[in-house]
Amino acid sequence: MTWPLQVMPMFFLAGGFTNTLIVDRYRARGRTYGDYLGLRVRRLTTPMIALIAFIVALEIGLDAFSEPAAAATADIVASPLWFLAVYLIAAMVGPFAVRAHDVSALLAPVVLLGCSLAVDVLRFGGVDRFAEWNLIFVWLFCHQLGIGYARGTLDRIGDGGVLLIAAAGIGLLIVMVVPGPYFPTMFGLADAPVSNLAPPTTAMSILAVTQFAALVLVSRRLTGWAPRGRARRVITTVATQLMSIYLWHVPAMAIVTGAALAVPVLLPDDPGTWWAARPLWIVAAAVVLFGFVQISGRWDAFCARYAARTATLPVLAGSVLATAGIFALWRYGLSPHGIAGLAALTVVLAAALLTTTRRITPPADDRPSSARTG
Repeated sequence: MTWPLQVMPMFFLAGGFTNTLIVDRYRARGRTYGDYLGLRVRRLTTPMIALIAFIVALEIGLDAFSEPAAAATADIVASPLWFLAVYLIAAMVGPFAVRAHDVSALLAPVVLLGCSLAVDVLRFGGVDRFAEWNLIFVWLFCHQLGIGYARGTLDRIGDGGVLLIAAAGIGLLIVMVVPGPYFPTMFGLADAPVSNLAPPTTAMSILAVTQFAALVLVSRRLTGWAPRGRARRVITTVATQLMSIYLWHVPAMAIVTGAALAVPVLLPDDPGTWWAARPLWIVAAAVVLFGFVQISGRWDAFCARYAARTATLPVLAGSVLATAGIFALWRYGLSPHGIAGLAALTVVLAAALLTTTRRITPPADDRPSSARTG
């Protein structure tokens, strides 16, 4: 079940689709690379400031009672930040990735797939120090599929051909996993400590191709359909909060877990009781997450009052600093100490570099005004 339930490739595929729409719109208006990148990276970076401030304060408080608990919290909360670092890279290369697709639809995906395979060969051969390079090769491959979806790469292929692509992907995954050397689970478990997700392997790229084909088949049957009324409002609301939800879902679970550790009866050992307590556990985490999202939303609204920088060199410098800082926080934990503390300051500096002091009303918006449904 870890395979069909794995949706991370779809996040990057959706990112490639969205970036294509935005790049096309900015090109049509004759806007610069800084215009395209400045607001996008600022929106992805400033939410980190609130997270850093909260976790640093929490860790300082925990440090007074238990240094191991503080260190564990720093590591756990930072664990999802790899996604943001890689997505920032995808945003930075977006215009070049779109241009590469327009020159040759197969060139970039084939190169990225070949690079990820080379990393896998080294990894399975015992040289795993390059394994994290697949964070770039695999996820940018998925991002490139999203560009292909926006461009309608499979539109000329009938349903039978698209089904054949999906079936070939599934068959290839079976060949990769059953004889080996690829791992049988998508993420690490007690009896499978190494996964295809962290860092990703080429198996994730093949899964992405299968999901891409499935998406094309589904979208063909939804041509002309669009959510309306309450459904549209719910989707729009959730979409605008996705970054906050992603950044704060682990802190929310950590808060609930910490509270349960203070009351051991809330952590039953009996499997039946454990499952019976899951609905209450999920509701508690959702309530805490809702509070975090509301507070972080106020911070985001405050940041949106100020125009993003658009000069290409400062924007590019801020983007690189933000990516490097967030990646370091993922590697070393979200902490005020040592390298992690320097990384946190780097993210704050990047956010400041990406923001001007000019007030704007209403805030600028680079969300695509239309979406491809066919």
